[in-house]
Amino acid sequence: MPYLTVAVLLLALLGVLNLALTFGVVRRLRERPGSSVGEEWDRASQLAVGAPVGAFSAVDVDGLPFAHDDLPGLMVVFVSPDCPACEETLLHVLERARAYGRERMLAVVIRDGDEPGDPGPYVKRLTPVARVAVTDMGGDLTTAFALRGLPAYAEVGADGRIAGTGRILPGRPVRNRPGADVGV
Repeated sequence: MPYLTVAVLLLALLGVLNLALTFGVVRRLRERPGSSVGEEWDRASQLAVGAPVGAFSAVDVDGLPFAHDDLPGLMVVFVSPDCPACEETLLHVLERARAYGRERMLAVVIRDGDEPGDPGPYVKRLTPVARVAVTDMGGDLTTAFALRGLPAYAEVGADGRIAGTGRILPGRPVRNRPGADVGV
């Protein structure tokens, strides 16, 4: 019986030590700024709200040129046929594009340089509801928005500055943020 008592006490002591160490690690992680994996994943762009979008010039799939000066008031969505998460969110993007209107939505379809997927199906689905451009990761458009990953969106306010960014397209236009004049 004394062996059983010692074994139970040792296990209890190990459990308390484990709990104390776990609380210490959690406390340290909370003290580190920007340490949350969830927050880091959600940051689709290195541009913060209120930051200006970089300069660029591009041509959409209809052959019409557009540049930085055409951005104010637009919702810009970045997707790729080579991105499984993009495929999952494409229906939501199409729904939001219908709500915003073709003149207020720019869909940027990213080609993968290593194993190029055919952007055609995305272009075909997005063209009726949004202005569409096709580019490579690292091109002028992705660089101007400091894109970090896909899928991504950026709302540009009337002042030409970022009004909101993220990976999951909001259900409604971003409001109450600096420069957030984008709306339906």
